[in-house]
Formats: sequence, C-alpha cells, structure tokens
Amino acid sequence: KGTTVTVTPTPDEGYEVDKVTVTDKDGNEILITDNGDGTYSFTMPGGKVTVNATFKEIDHSAVCSSRDFTDVDPEAWYHEAVDYVVEKGLMVGIADDQFNPNGTTTRAMIVTILYRQEGKPAVSGTSPFDDVAADQWYTDAVIWASENGIVSGYGDGKFGPTDDITREQFATILYRYAQYKGYDVSVGEDTNVLSYNDAFDVSDWAMPAIQWACGAGLMQGDNQGNLLPGDSATRAQVATLIMRFIENVK
Repeated sequence: KGTTVTVTPTPDEGYEVDKVTVTDKDGNEILITDNGDGTYSFTMPGGKVTVNATFKEIDHSAVCSSRDFTDVDPEAWYHEAVDYVVEKGLMVGIADDQFNPNGTTTRAMIVTILYRQEGKPAVSGTSPFDDVAADQWYTDAVIWASENGIVSGYGDGKFGPTDDITREQFATILYRYAQYKGYDVSVGEDTNVLSYNDAFDVSDWAMPAIQWACGAGLMQGDNQGNLLPGDSATRAQVATLIMRFIENVK
C-alpha cells in the first residue's frame, strides 16, 4: 500500500494506446497518471487492483506530414523518413499529391536539401561550374556547397545538376557536409566494408565516405549483401539517409 506502480502498455505495430484504467478490489477507478513517455503510474491501494489497457489503430492520415501524397504507402519502410523531411521542409513533392518515393534524385536536389537544412544562408559570387546557370532554383545551393568544400563537381568544370546522384556520390556529399559541420567521422576509419559482395565496385575517391556511412549506420546493403554504390539513390532512400544523419550523426 502506498507504493507507486508504473506500467508500460505496449501496442502492436500500427496501434497506439487508447486508454489505461486501474480499478481496486471493489471496482472503483483509481487515479492514474500518463507520464508522457509511454508509461503510466498509480498509487497502490490496500488491496488487489486490476489494470486494463485498450488500443486503437493509428490514423496515419491525421498525423503524418505526407498524408496528401497518394503514392506514399503509410505502411512502407520509408514512411517515417518521408514524414520527417516533409515536415522539416527539406524535401517537397514533385506535385501536390505525388512524392515519387521510388523516383531518382538529382545532384541539384541533394545540395538543395542540405542548403535548406542550413537555413539557406546568403551566398555571394557566381557558380564555378559551367553548367550551373544563374537564377536557377538550385544555384545558391550549389554555390554554397562549393564554397564550403561539400561538392567539387566532376573536375572538368561541370557539376551535373540534373544528373541522377549515385549512392556513393550521395555518401561522399554527406561525408563532406559532416566534416564541414565539424562532426566526428572517425568511425569510418575502423569500418570494414569488404563483407559486401560489391565492395570493390566502390570508387577509390568514395571509399572513405562509404566506410563512414556504413559505420555510422546511415547506409546499409540490400537483401543480397550489395552496397550498389553506382546505383541511383531513390527519393525514399535519400529521405531515410537524411533523417538518420540529422537524428544520429549530429
């Protein structure tokens, strides 16, 4: 009697707690406190109690930021990440009702996402790349990324803003962005990626970034144990890596 008892009702996937009640031996309801962290507490009376929890299905349409996108499956592996980047204004749809999660992502889109994450700081000067014209939606982002050593282009004066970004290019840009922010990227020094079937397909210039991305838990292989470094990164994959980066690396 008088002891504080804490219980943790655990709903199945896709469900949330609806109500938790505690009644004493006479059937009278006992005051219970929602602690806000998934636990509930009550003070034990002088006798047995009955704890009851009810659950309800999560209404994704009411809570998720991607609810207006008809092509975003609320049960898909990428759903949380798409919600995350949309809510933060880092990514937008390709149309009012389309996010295109399986579509590819361009190099211009990637630097724009990071530029938005930085709050779109003011830039000066012009683009150092011949194929990045002034007054494009991505121009300031490319200038910012170039000025801060986050991108260097192809080495021939070209950036390739409309080219699909590969997974190893994306990892490299994130790696350089992490360095620009002063984050610890030393985990890559001790990460061995040779267990992946296609580890030797990773370009030499991308290997440190790939090792870091794998070691930091940002990048994972497919079900066949492949990293697919030269494959285009889908918008769903990009959203997922961006969420993992912001939530874990920083």
